[in-house]
Amino acid sequence: MWRSLLWTHFLLLTALLAPVQRVAACSCKLAHPQTKFCESDFVAVMRVKKVLSVNEYEIAYKVKINRVFKSNPKADVALMQNLLWTPSSDGMCGMTLKVGETYVLSGRIVSGKALISLCGLSIRWAETTSRQRKGLRQLYQQGCACDILYTHWRRKGAVFESSGGKRCLWESTPGPQDCQEKYGVCLVAPGGSCSWVPSVPYKNCIKEYQRLREQQRSREP
Repeated sequence: MWRSLLWTHFLLLTALLAPVQRVAACSCKLAHPQTKFCESDFVAVMRVKKVLSVNEYEIAYKVKINRVFKSNPKADVALMQNLLWTPSSDGMCGMTLKVGETYVLSGRIVSGKALISLCGLSIRWAETTSRQRKGLRQLYQQGCACDILYTHWRRKGAVFESSGGKRCLWESTPGPQDCQEKYGVCLVAPGGSCSWVPSVPYKNCIKEYQRLREQQRSREP
């Protein structure tokens, strides 16, 4: 995980600080919203006010910060500028935001700038679920000691056994991928293991997923 993050970080630094060529393609490891929250320097709800074309390699978004869920001292200083920086090319993980929209965004502080990228958290605030909002307010932070591993649904059993119960498995489609993304929160359980926390929205989503899977199986020859 960290090797992938370091490589992405290197690409972003290259784009922002000393760009000499633009041939590298953006590559982000698929990560759960909780993971993106935990690995970010800041997470906040922001409304995009204006796009500023800075130069050939980077752009900046003028934003209004509505609420900060996570920050650190360097992020506090950078966010006071109400500017979010990103590479101008999506090939370098640059992010495109719509003026007037409100998003929950996460990012890193690089050379005093609040940097966002395609690898970070980016969800229209109106499209977040109530469970995601509770995660942002409190639960994701509590679960940062846990590792959420994106897993092919066919390998769930083997991966779970090898993890020793220390990871929450985020199962690929046709597994309950959407349920775990929109309603899943992974926390440390008694005994030190990590597991998805039961909730009414999560249980309802899983039930609906199971119903649709049974219908699909009944139609198979």
